[in-house]
Amino acid sequence: MAIPQSIERNIALPGVEQANFVKYLTKANLPISNSKTIAYQSLYHFVQTADLATNATTAKFFTGTYDQNLTNFPGNNFVLPQSQHFLVTAIQAGGWIGFDGVSATPFTRVAKGFAATDSQQVANNGVNTLFNATYDFTVNGIVMQKAVPLTQFDNVLLTQQRGRFELSQPILIPSQSDFSLVVSAKGNQNLNFDRSQVERVNGLWFELIGIGLI
Repeated sequence: MAIPQSIERNIALPGVEQANFVKYLTKANLPISNSKTIAYQSLYHFVQTADLATNATTAKFFTGTYDQNLTNFPGNNFVLPQSQHFLVTAIQAGGWIGFDGVSATPFTRVAKGFAATDSQQVANNGVNTLFNATYDFTVNGIVMQKAVPLTQFDNVLLTQQRGRFELSQPILIPSQSDFSLVVSAKGNQNLNFDRSQVERVNGLWFELIGIGLI
């Protein structure tokens, strides 16, 4: 199993990741509470994009209706609690398939990546309507990532790194921020992840990985 790059760096240089995180907060003039702890953090959100009747062409993550069965975001909404800042160093994503044509949970499959059909392919537009889809990541009205293709998450690695996008430039999400990640299909495509002939509820999921003040 592959170790995330952020943890590898922390093993090689203990304390450096934490120190750099504090520098980000200081330069952004964000308050640092002595009652908080610096720790690695992971926040995910599952969103339904298809059922028996409809196929969505857009999907919004970390915003909208809060469902504790589909996210581990703290609290009961998608707003980080006061003084709990989060520095995103990687994004992991993929698709999921629900129990049947009506129920999203329990999930019968959760996959890393989107368009690769097996370990020998990066993507195949002959089997998947997600091939040309992209996403935008916005924090407090500022676009941090624009039109990133979902194929960024597909690779041939049969490890924990599959479906993971390590960011060359971390994204800082201050507490109380308004942020969202929006996926958009292109052309006449949609965001139906289920490639089988059985019609089931399905969708996409995104996980923000990084270091936070919690």
